[in-house]
Parts: sequence; C-alpha cells; structure tokens
Amino acid sequence: MELDILVDTLDDQPGGTVVSQSLGEILEGSALFSTPYETVFSLDVMIRRVEELTDSADFGARFIAREIMRRIDNAPELRGPLKDPGVLEKHADLMDLLMSAMVSPIDRPTQLFKVSIPFHLRPLFVSPALQRIMGQKDVCYSFACDMQEIRRSYLVMIGCKILQECYGVDVDFTAPMMLTVPDPTTGLKRFYKPMVTEDYIEVVVNGELPELSKADIRRLLHSIHDADLWMRMLPTEVFSFRGFHLSQLHEVTVEESLSQLKHRLINRDAVLDVDRVKELAELVRLHFQLPDLQLGLSAVDFPLERAIDHEHRIRYNLLANSVDRLVSPRHAGSIYERVFTSGEMMVVDDLQAISSPTELELKLIELGHRSMLLAPLLSKDKHVIGLLELASPVPFALNSFMEDRFQEIRGLFRTALERSREYIDNRVEAIMRDQYTNLHPTVEWRFTEAAFNILKRQEEGLPEVQEEIRFRKVFPLYGQADIVGSSTLRNTAIYQDLFDNLRAARFFLVRALDLVSFPIVNQVIMSLDRHLSVGMDEFDSSHEIRFSEFIQQQVTPLIRLLGQQLPELKELMDGYNADLNEELGLFYRVRRDYERSVGTLNQKIGDFLAERDQATQRVLPHYFEKYKTDGVEYEVYAGQSLLKRHKFSPIHLRNLRLSQLVDMCELTRQVAKVSQDLPMPLRTAQLIFAYTTPLDIRFRMDEKRFDVDGDYNVRYEILKKRIDKATINQGSERLTQAGMISIVYMQDKDAEEYQDYIHYLHQSGYIDGAVEQLVLDPLQSVNGLRAIRFRVK
Repeated sequence: MELDILVDTLDDQPGGTVVSQSLGEILEGSALFSTPYETVFSLDVMIRRVEELTDSADFGARFIAREIMRRIDNAPELRGPLKDPGVLEKHADLMDLLMSAMVSPIDRPTQLFKVSIPFHLRPLFVSPALQRIMGQKDVCYSFACDMQEIRRSYLVMIGCKILQECYGVDVDFTAPMMLTVPDPTTGLKRFYKPMVTEDYIEVVVNGELPELSKADIRRLLHSIHDADLWMRMLPTEVFSFRGFHLSQLHEVTVEESLSQLKHRLINRDAVLDVDRVKELAELVRLHFQLPDLQLGLSAVDFPLERAIDHEHRIRYNLLANSVDRLVSPRHAGSIYERVFTSGEMMVVDDLQAISSPTELELKLIELGHRSMLLAPLLSKDKHVIGLLELASPVPFALNSFMEDRFQEIRGLFRTALERSREYIDNRVEAIMRDQYTNLHPTVEWRFTEAAFNILKRQEEGLPEVQEEIRFRKVFPLYGQADIVGSSTLRNTAIYQDLFDNLRAARFFLVRALDLVSFPIVNQVIMSLDRHLSVGMDEFDSSHEIRFSEFIQQQVTPLIRLLGQQLPELKELMDGYNADLNEELGLFYRVRRDYERSVGTLNQKIGDFLAERDQATQRVLPHYFEKYKTDGVEYEVYAGQSLLKRHKFSPIHLRNLRLSQLVDMCELTRQVAKVSQDLPMPLRTAQLIFAYTTPLDIRFRMDEKRFDVDGDYNVRYEILKKRIDKATINQGSERLTQAGMISIVYMQDKDAEEYQDYIHYLHQSGYIDGAVEQLVLDPLQSVNGLRAIRFRVK
C-alpha cells in the first residue's frame, strides 16, 4: 500500500529563508509526525561545531567561524533553548550567516534544504529553491506503507537516535519517503528523496539513564514494528531533544522512474494489458522528462520463417491501428525492416529528412511523429522477438545521446516481453492440450514415465527408442448423439441456396433484356432455365459442383458487367452482390443457418458431455474423448491399468454405465430445449453400444490418439462404426430415432444388466412409453445384434 500526503504551500517570504510562523504551530505540526518526546530548537550543537573551527588550519573556515562567534558573543540569547520566534527574527542576518556555514552561499539559490525543530516536519528555515517547489500545487510526500506503519516507523526512528547517542548502538533507520513535485514547465512529475542530517541534535537525559542490557537492545532491534515497546523502554519523560534537523532534497527522477519501471515490468502480464502499457509509457516520459514522448511496444517474430501469432496478442506499436504486421515483405526498405534485419538500435533524428520514405514512414509522419528511436528486442539466440519504439513530435528530440540511457530500459522490456510470451505460449499449449490433442490428464502419468525413460537413455548415451504406451483390460463405453437426417438437411440447404441464386440471377437478366440488346444474356437465361428444371429428388453433388461453377464463372460476371454499364441495373446488382458469400461467391443464407445450427448444437452437446465427465472423473479417473461430426460421439475407457494410484472395481464400472444412461437422457432433454432457438431446428438420436468385454488400447504416435490393440479387439471398432446405420424390420426403419435412446448389445447377460438400469430410469421419470426389445437386421459380416430402445420423457 502506498500513502500520499499533500503538503501545504508555504508563505512567501523575502529572501525565502525564515518562515513567519509561531513556534507553537511548528511544534504542533502534523499529528502523523508529532513526537511524544519534548523537542526544542537550539543552536548549541551548531555553535560548538563552529567554535571548533576558530582554530582551523583552513583560513576560510577559520575566518568565517571567528566572525560567527564574534556575533554570537554579542547575542547570548541565541544560546540554550529557543522558544521565542522573535529572537530568530531579530537575528535574521546572523541566522543567514550560520546557514552559510552549512550550505555554501553560492549553492544556496539552487540547493533544496530546510531547517526544522528536531523530528518535526514543518520548517523554520527554507532555501529559495525549496520555497519555489513547496509553493506549487499537488506537491506530496509518498510513503510505501499505510499511515499506522508510517507513525510506528517515525517513533522508532526517534528511538534509534537515543540508542545511538546514549547507548552507543550504531543503527541507522529512516522512514522511506519520496517527495513528488510536478514540473511547472512540462507538467511531468519529478521525484526528490529527503536526506536528513541529525548531526545538530543532542539527546537530553532527564535524571538517570535507564539501564538497557544487550538482550533489551536486541529485543528492540528485532521489534522495529512495535512502537509501543520502544516507548516503554525509552520513556518520553526521561529523554528530550535539543537542536535542529537539516533536511536536503536530492532529485532522483531518473532513478525513481527506472525503479518503478522495473517494479511494473516484473508482473507476468506487464505488457498484456493496454492500461498497464499506458502506465509504462508515462514512466518512460518521466525518465526522459519529455512530455510528448510516445511509447510503442510489440511482439515480433523475425525472420519470417519463425513468425507465429505473438504479435496479435502483444501489439501496442505506433502503427497498430493502421498496419496489420510490421514484419512483412511489403515493408521492405522501411526503418522497421532495417532494424529487424540488423538487430541494432536505430535513431531517426527527423523522419521528414528520409530521402526515400516507405508507406510506414509516411504513416508515422501523418500521425505527427518526427524523431524516433527504435530498439529490437532480441532473444538469447539473437532472434528478434519484439520491438520498442520511442517517438516525439519534435525533430532531434530523440538523438544518439539518449542511446546509453535507453539501453537499460531496453533490457527491462526484453525480459518482460520474454516472460509474457512464455506465459502466452503456456496458455496456448494448455488450450491445445485441452481441445486438439488426446493427452488426457488421466493417462498423463504414463506419458511422463515414458518421457523420463527417454531422458534417461539420452543421458546414458543410448539411442532413443520410442516407447509404446498400452493399457490392458479396459472397458469401453461408447455413445453418440447424431443429428437426424443431417445429410438430407445439408443437401436441401445447398439446393435451396443455389436455386435462390439462380432465380435472383434470372430476374436480373430478364430486366436487362428490356434495356439492352445483348445476345449472350438470352443464352445465359436459357442455361438458367435448364438448371432450374432440376428437381430436389434428383439433385446430387455433381449438380452442386456444376451449378456453382456456372454461377461463379458465367452468371455473376455477366451481372456485374451489366450492372456497371447500365445505371438502371446498379441497385439490382448491389442487392445481388450483397447476398453473395464473399468466400464462395454464392448465395449462402440457408446453408449458413444449417451450419450455425449444427455448430451451436454440437457445442452445446460437447459442453454438456465435458461437464458431466468432469463430475464422473471426481468419482473415478478414466479416459474420455469426444468427436464432433453431424452431432457428437464420445468414448470412455475405464480400468485399473489406466490408474496410477486409484483402485478400480466392478461397482465403479456399473456406476459409469448407469451414469452414461442418465447423462444421455438429460442430453436428449437439453437438445429438445436448445433446438427451439436454432435458426434451423434440429433433432438428435442417441445411441449407446453396450460392449461389456474388456479390451486393450494403444497410443498411436502417427495419429496422436488411442486405438484398440490386437486383431480380436478390432472387432469392437468394426461394430461401433456399423451400428450407426443399423436398421430393423427388414430395413423398413432406422434403429436410431429422434428423441430416443437405443442401446445395442451382444449377449443376454448384457441385456440383464441394462434392464436393471432402465428400471431405475423408469422410476426416475426419464422414460416415456414402452421399452422396445429389438433385433437388428444383419450388418456386413455381423449378425445377431439386439437392441433396447425407449423414448425420453
């Protein structure tokens, strides 16, 4: 937590040194920085220091010291505690002379210093330069902690002075603070660090000095956050202070802005958020004290053969709104291409002085940039991974003299960009593993073992051998939710769009005949009529290809030609073009509705199955994989060989099979609900293959997926593919029907097990009507399959 405290402006005073303010007000000060110890302004320590210089071998020091002491002897009221502000005002000249002993008169107009009562914030004397700063608006002290911690640190700091003076403990403790001042010319912040001198303060012990053992002192030094302990062990009634503080401000704008840059760039997403990048840009302006400086930052992959999509995620370069990619053959010869090729920083004093500017330089000038500094960010292997840009509207504002100061910033941004790119890569890898590969978490342990085995062989100098990954005696659970009549629906959608396209074209060309004599129009209309005579029942893929080519190659070019030549047809042509899909060059309305409906439904089904699988994974880890086609099919493998730590049992298997049935019922209901809101209503038929014999599976490295292992187990894959098209009643009816679940099985014992599950479904209100017991028509090389079918309520 950071705390900012605004500073009240100081009254203007002639000479800018003595502030006309009562000592009572000064003693009150701020409650945050008030001290429970008695503190009195005194010049005694200072006078003793000056008195020692009267015998100095240095003539200048001896001369000034003797003159000060001569005047001090004539003003005995300046010795001892000074509680009357009138005394200081009476001897203002002598006070100025004393100040000269601490700060050179030559430096006083520019030095930022003040004198104050010990451990009080408000000043008694202020230098002219500090007077000007404190007189500005929005000046504030910043602390890197909350108010209570500041108060505790302040009291401990006072205690450290007591330990140092009275107990000989060499300890240096100050409350960290920073003064922030807006520059009146640029409006940018400037940072100043206070340096407090306590050499002119003495600790006064009232009565006996409290005895502190080494253990007591260690306890104090180990309890710097316990101010109450310090107050108890160093009582306020025993100790008081006399003298004054000399505080000086040293500008640390460059160091502080660099420190804040480092702090912000440590964050993993420092360059992934536009607001964070804007904060970085402001800090860079502070660092160089250039208010109009613009910062650009972008991930880049150069050379081109290394290019991936980092630039799309980290893209805050100066031309981001007008140029898609900075790395492109189109930008050959630009300052960007030269920087990427050389890998070296480039300073452009004036963009308008470039003799042969490319499109990029002209765009930069159009944006108001004149001078630029471009720094490629390089990876450890010296490839360009990013670009840092600085730009100013002032020619020569950015020049070669800034390169050294820019180098450290360049390194910070390179590190931050590498970290952000790595973070993105990890995220992308996680997404790819989740959506595009089959390295399922349940079996990941086995792949890790194989990787360690490969690493071990490498370390032993043995040839690398690809280890086969198998899992034996696993039980498959296969299911699918197939969109009913998907082939017919797709074919109908294609037919409808093509015929709408042909009709719109004919309407246009018939209108054109009234306006122009163009024989080819008659020829095309005749061809159109021939195509339009094809009925839906005879339309097939060959017609689709022929009709599409006819529209793309003959019809649309003719319409555009006539529309451009005849103003009367322009509105009709625009309407026709608006209905064309940009990529296909064909009407695409009905097909778009179909594909959107299929995509939406598949996504809903996939999400539902993934969500339900997560729930069952918590009961027992298993392998799960789903595929999207016209619908979704999925496969579950469960068994002891898949598990590294868990125990598999027949109860787990029965639970999985019942869960599959319940999930398919719920899925059927979900589809019915979702279908109402689709552009083209769709229905699904659900199928489960109750294959109860365990089998072996093997990971196929060529396809990056699991497959059954062994000739006997291949029979399962064959059956799974063929039951999808199974029929009953001598081919008069498809087994799978909309809104229904069909369970295909091979053995009577399988039917008995699933009858128990169906009884549960019936009692739970999932089944509508009677449960059918069916015999499937013979499939290719497969006979004797049976099925249970019911409608979901």
